[in-house]
Formats: sequence, structure tokens, C-alpha cells
Amino acid sequence: MAGDVKRALVYLLFIAAIVELIGVYLGDIGVAKIASLVGKSGFYMVIGILIYSLYRGDKGVFLIGGLGLTASTDVMLKTVLKMPRPPMSEWLVKAEGPGFPSGHAAMSFSFALLIGYMTGDPILGMALFIHALAVSGSRLVLHVHYPVDVVGGAAIGIGIALLSIIIYRYFKDVAKYLLVVSIPSTILSLIALAEMPDYTDSPLLTGISIGALVSSLLLLKITREPLVTSNWRIRIASLIVSLIGLVIALKLEASGEPPIILVGGLVFALLALLSRPIVSGMFRGSTVQSTR
Repeated sequence: MAGDVKRALVYLLFIAAIVELIGVYLGDIGVAKIASLVGKSGFYMVIGILIYSLYRGDKGVFLIGGLGLTASTDVMLKTVLKMPRPPMSEWLVKAEGPGFPSGHAAMSFSFALLIGYMTGDPILGMALFIHALAVSGSRLVLHVHYPVDVVGGAAIGIGIALLSIIIYRYFKDVAKYLLVVSIPSTILSLIALAEMPDYTDSPLLTGISIGALVSSLLLLKITREPLVTSNWRIRIASLIVSLIGLVIALKLEASGEPPIILVGGLVFALLALLSRPIVSGMFRGSTVQSTR
């Protein structure tokens, strides 16, 4: 029964993605705005948190690590190349930062490939690929990117996702994988921070990358059991801790101060990637005390 429900949801997602794509390529501004909103990198990171907390921690780490490397590559290229966007007078939604490459395109295509590989579900992978086409097209319909920005972003997203998959398959250990992808993520985000410290994504991704790097080093030293446990107390508590980290990051991001934004990204990454081991240790400690 549960399998039938999951399959039905996947087919509904597939149909919704097709409708989304048709709406965008017919130039429907409302559909384009929705696709663009859903295509923000934060949306995909939240899905990563949900997968990490409520499904499998190791799968969540895989997804978050790959998306982090994609985002860092995108932001580094933006800040170094400083390519222009279309004239602001033509924008139909607010946009920030240089034009090339499109972060929406990069993140949506990276997400589609990473999820497709992670689940092994071709229908779900195709649905997310169609969604990525819609997200990318929405940025053109809304006049905030040139075609080269979108094509470049899609190529980067696909390339980084494939690289992440290769790294994951080679090491076959989620902590080692996270360490390997976090090192270039940190370097790239630091370059972006040096180039454009006032561009919000630069300090935010620097903090997230450093937090992921620290998390990987800690995960190397602990058992993987908390990451794969199906204990619902740990799952729900992990989600709460992760969401607290997200709220802290959003609050600190609102300050507009690069050092504070960096700290917010750091706190978010640490709590999101270590929440399962943290709450598992807390529950284990409380159990030991109760038996004394």
C-alpha cells in the first residue's frame, strides 16, 4: 500500500513538472514566478534536511554535500567573472549578484541528478529534470538572465552532480565523501568572499562549507549508526535541531553583515549535518541516567 502511494506521488510530480514546463515555455508569468521561487537553492537545501532527518542521514549528507559544491562553484564563478544581467528595468522579479552562471539552473539540474542517482527511480529523476528545465526557462521569462547564463548554469549543475556521484561511489563512505567535496567548496567560497564580500551568498556559503568540513572530520570519528537509524524519536529531534539551525542562519543573514552571515551559515551546517549524532547521544545519555 505504501509503495502504491509513493508511486502515485511520483507520477503526480511528473505530471506537475510537465505542466510547469509547458506554462513556463508558453511565457506564463505566474507559472514562471512559481518555478523561479521553487528553484531557489534554499528550497533544495530544505529537502536535503528533510531527507537527512526523516529518511536517511547518509543520503541527506550525500545530497547536501553535492548541492554545497554546486552552489560554491556557481557563486565563485559569479563573483570572479562579474558578468552582467539584463537591464534592471526589464526584471519581473528581484535578483541579486552577477549574471553568469544562473544559480537556479545549476542547483535545479544538480538536484535532479543527485536525487535520481540516490533513489534509482527513473520516473522521479525525469520529473526533476523536467522541473529543472522549467526553472531554467523561468529565469529567461522573468528577464533576469541571458540564455548563456542558463545554459552555463545547467552545464555546471550537471557536471558537479556527476563529479559528486563519482566521488561518492569511489569512497563508499559518506564522511570521506563529505570531506572531499567540502574542501573545494570551502576554497571556492573563500574566493567568492574575497571577491564580493557584500554578496550575501559569498559569506553564507563560506560558513556552510566550513561547517560541512568540520562536520566531515567529526563524522569520521563516530559510528554511522545514528545516520541510518529508523528511530522516530531521533528523526523528529534531528529535524527540530536542523530547523533551529536554519532559523538561526536566516536571522543572522538578515543582519546584512558578512561576518555575521558567515557565522549563521556555519551554525546551520553544523546543526544540520550533525543533528542525528547529537540527538542520538542525548537520548543515549538520558537512557543511561534513567537506568541508574
